[in-house]
Amino acid sequence: MKIALVLEKFDIRRGGAERSSYELAEALAGAGHEVTLLAGEVKVEQFESLPFGIIHLPVRAKTRTGWWRDFQRVLAEHLGKGDYDIVHSMVAVGGVDVFQPRGGSIRYSARRHALSYKGTISIAIKQALSCLNLARAARIRAEGKICRGHEGPILAALSSYVQEQFEGQYSMLPSRVRLIRSGIDITKLRNSRAKEQGEKLRKLYDQNGDLALFIFAAENLRLKGLSNLLYAAQRAVELRSTQRDFRMLVVSSGKFGRYYRLAQELELGNRVIFLGSTSQMPALLHMADAVVLPTYNDACSRMVLEGLAAGRPAITTRFNGAADFLGEGKYGIVLEDGEDAEELARALLTMCDKHEARKRAMAIEADKLYEEVWVQRHARELVELYEEIR
Repeated sequence: MKIALVLEKFDIRRGGAERSSYELAEALAGAGHEVTLLAGEVKVEQFESLPFGIIHLPVRAKTRTGWWRDFQRVLAEHLGKGDYDIVHSMVAVGGVDVFQPRGGSIRYSARRHALSYKGTISIAIKQALSCLNLARAARIRAEGKICRGHEGPILAALSSYVQEQFEGQYSMLPSRVRLIRSGIDITKLRNSRAKEQGEKLRKLYDQNGDLALFIFAAENLRLKGLSNLLYAAQRAVELRSTQRDFRMLVVSSGKFGRYYRLAQELELGNRVIFLGSTSQMPALLHMADAVVLPTYNDACSRMVLEGLAAGRPAITTRFNGAADFLGEGKYGIVLEDGEDAEELARALLTMCDKHEARKRAMAIEADKLYEEVWVQRHARELVELYEEIR
């Protein structure tokens, strides 16, 4: 099958949506399909080493709104000349068969992002400024255009959270929606080398074997709820009785100066360790007891999926599509509200209990949950959809 995957921008070095799209293209190509990735901006060092093709669409406009208009025009011209069996787009454009927004609804996300700013006035200001963002407004209009009505592409929702966003905002017909949960490449996470490195790191951070270790990893520290996590950590210290003490490892290439200061103000001492960015995430995950991500909005967090692939339970919120994989508490804890310091603190203390953390980790392994979060499963379900709509 000849498959076109459409993105606005593609940089193989980046994480998030672009990394997920790369892994999907690789999985589809590995299954024997002819895959071509179409993008208006491409940053790849060596095209020849990739198992799929890349076409750099000639988008020339300089402004953000002009770039979006030019991208749609150039893409439409290319698709008009192309010979693809399936056109699968990660962005809201016409003339495609499958629409799979890796970040969920832009319209919905703008609202959730505004809520991550503390204070009623701050939220109101961010919501007002959001309306003035012309490039975002243009994308929201495009999203509504292809989602409303009886005609248009099939929405391949990455999670039930994303599905609810589109059905609630655009009243999308059930016939136009498929739930195809996200997946990741698990090979770097499920190997002996990562486990051995994790054991060595564990001894470094937990010399006496009496600590609970948590991993928080994100680029947008505000949106992913780091402030809320720090306040919850302080509350957990106050509530802790027989549970193990803990360490929180914060992994990010973002600026965390104000979060470091907040941790000091909350007298968390050495309980919070700011690591910066790292290339050793597989080892860190195998070192940890759990992943924690009290996010305001995530279509389906890679961080949580990577933790599950490494056999580690997660603490996250109902505003994270990855909560689909947590089995109503069997493999982790889903919070109703990440801003509730008491609820989050008690979740941390639950995972500080060695029995509770181990019980969930053992369930993940026993039930082979890693197969559910694998991109191969995700690609297989997408191919079934392709064959249905061809």
